[in-house]
Amino acid sequence: MKYLTEMTFPVELTFEVLPAMLVEGTELPALLDITRILLTIKGPSGKPRQVDITKTLTEEQVMLLEDEIMENYDENPAF
Repeated sequence: MKYLTEMTFPVELTFEVLPAMLVEGTELPALLDITRILLTIKGPSGKPRQVDITKTLTEEQVMLLEDEIMENYDENPAF
């Protein structure tokens, strides 16, 4: 038997904010680039392990996360 459901887990995101730049007279806005997404799980011994899940997300999922972070970053740059 199989059962499909959705679950929510806390993850640790590492990202870089690339500054706005001028290219051929056109100003491009600052960009956010997620470099790593870590999920912490307990291993068989009970010790926490971090698993990099960055490559398991679709480009659309990553872009949604980047947009969410950028909104929060704009409101609180010390974030």
